[in-house]
Parts: sequence; structure tokens; C-alpha cells
Amino acid sequence: MPVIHVRMDNRLIHGQILVSWNAEFKIDHIIVTNDQVAADPLQVTLLKAVAPIGAKVSVLSIKDCVAYCNGNPEAEKENIFIIAKFPEDGLALVENGLKMPVLNLGNQAFVRGSKKISNTVYLTESGVKALKKLHEMGIRITCRMMPSDPDTEYWPVIEKTLPEWAK
Repeated sequence: MPVIHVRMDNRLIHGQILVSWNAEFKIDHIIVTNDQVAADPLQVTLLKAVAPIGAKVSVLSIKDCVAYCNGNPEAEKENIFIIAKFPEDGLALVENGLKMPVLNLGNQAFVRGSKKISNTVYLTESGVKALKKLHEMGIRITCRMMPSDPDTEYWPVIEKTLPEWAK
């Protein structure tokens, strides 16, 4: 499978991706996937403008992302790094047919109704429910800002910190 990493980070493409994660995985293709972002021509233009030299950037809806990764012969030749905004996007990717053994929570900035898990991760109830479903499907949840961070299961931290939402 050409997808080498799936990250939820509501900053989308930024310096950590372009430098550290790119050095770790030798990314050929960054796919930003979120239905609202993909439908916004200004955001699409801006995201494509920050492409690292040599890497292709696509901004796709969830369904188009899954279709590209699962059925496009070009994708088979690429190291694809997927970035989505929210845990709900990760669940939608899986429900639409993307196979992923691990979902990495990157930065999840505060949004209305969210609660703090760590200094860089705030989750909404809907996000916790999405992560719970992914966890129950056997997908490992990690929380790594940088490739050098521990690659440990993060669901127990979420479950312990927000037990009322993790039920």
C-alpha cells in the first residue's frame, strides 16, 4: 500500500511536515483530505503553494482520497503522506475503504467545545467518538508531533483523560 502515514493535524501542511516528516519518509505525495477544505478554492491554492520541492500536493475530498489511494496505478509508485484535519476525517477514510494500521494525532488546536488532552491536542466529543470507533476496529492511535516521538498507543490516555466521552 502506498500510504506510509496518516496524520490528523488541523494545521494541515506546515514546517514539521515539510522538514521532519518528509526527511523520515521521503514523501512523494502529500494528500490533504477534508471535504470542506477540498471544496474551498482559496485553501486549495494556498496548500499547493507550500509544496516542498519534489513532492506533489493534492487536496482531495475523503472519497477522492480513498479512490486515489486504492485504485490509481500512479499511487502504487508513490510514498503517500495523508493529512486530514480532524479525527472524524480519519474515521471517514476508513469507512470509505482506506486501510490504515495507525492513525497519528498531530496537533489538534482548541475549537469550541473541545477539551485539553495535552498542550497540543484538544478533542471534541465527536472526535473522541471517532477515535473510539477506530480503536475498536483495531487501528492504533498514536500522538506524535515529530517522527522521533514515541510510537506508543495513545487511546488509553484519551480514555483516562476524557472518560465521559470515551464510554
